[in-house]
Amino acid sequence: MGAAIIAVVGTLCGGLLTWFAADWRARSERRRRELREAVLGVLKAFVQFRTEQYRKVDARREGASAGGELRDARWAARSALTTAIDELYAATTDRGMLETAEAARLVAIEIGDAATPDGVDEDAVAAAGRRAREIHTSLRLTAHRTLNH
Repeated sequence: MGAAIIAVVGTLCGGLLTWFAADWRARSERRRRELREAVLGVLKAFVQFRTEQYRKVDARREGASAGGELRDARWAARSALTTAIDELYAATTDRGMLETAEAARLVAIEIGDAATPDGVDEDAVAAAGRRAREIHTSLRLTAHRTLNH
């Protein structure tokens, strides 16, 4: 009788341990997938916002207005990047990754700020563009390390 009770308890404990392990793996994989999607969302939105900022720069170089549809597209791209960063904050506590995402937003803004109605500060555009590429690479590498450890 004692052996039967031990066998039943052992079987129940084994089943419970298996369930906990499977649940832990499923939650870990879900978090990894959410983080991957959030990082890719930031990278994509960062590229789009930079593209719109460079369109503003090009318009100013040509002496054209950067308002109207160009402005609307920039604002939409900036909002998309902000939303993507918010999603990244919900997906990770990795300070380095979050700080890099914030730096991406700020450098994209710098690109557009270099173009005013009075003209374009080409040195500022070049410097911000260089930093933007470095930040993009840094975020990509941080994501790679985090997701593939």
